[in-house]
Amino acid sequence: MIGYFLKEAIYRHLTETRVYISKLADSTTLEELVEENVIQPDLMVLKIPVKDGRPLGEIILHMIRSIEFYTTGLATNKWAPLSYNLTEFSTSQEILNLFDSVAEKTKKYLDNITEEMLNEQVDEFNRIATKKEILLEMLEHSVHHRGQLSVYFRLLEIEPPSINYII
Repeated sequence: MIGYFLKEAIYRHLTETRVYISKLADSTTLEELVEENVIQPDLMVLKIPVKDGRPLGEIILHMIRSIEFYTTGLATNKWAPLSYNLTEFSTSQEILNLFDSVAEKTKKYLDNITEEMLNEQVDEFNRIATKKEILLEMLEHSVHHRGQLSVYFRLLEIEPPSINYII
């Protein structure tokens, strides 16, 4: 029962998060992307709205790679941190493509996970946790960074996407 609820929350979260990443792509003009017929890094991806902060693209890549880290770990029991850098993914479209790929893998895994599997314990971190707890932490971590993106968007005078909350 709780597994179903948790999976549905993650599916909804992936849909809502994609809107944030798309918003970044929509904020970038073609002139910012093309110079001498060579795609350049998006200026929006590189924007740093606060002193000593990270660029927007790096925060989004961190979010995506974290979802992939958790999902891959739960599916394979291999907990290897994944690279995220703006040289490998330098445009909003590349970042959006990565997100779509990770979201698809996440959905396939979640579609096949059972309540019994969610109760399995993982002893790879600071403490033993069930897979259910790890999925909840994945969701909490991603929501945290989506909130950070909302603040960053506002600082850059970009209207954050609207989320249809219950209340």
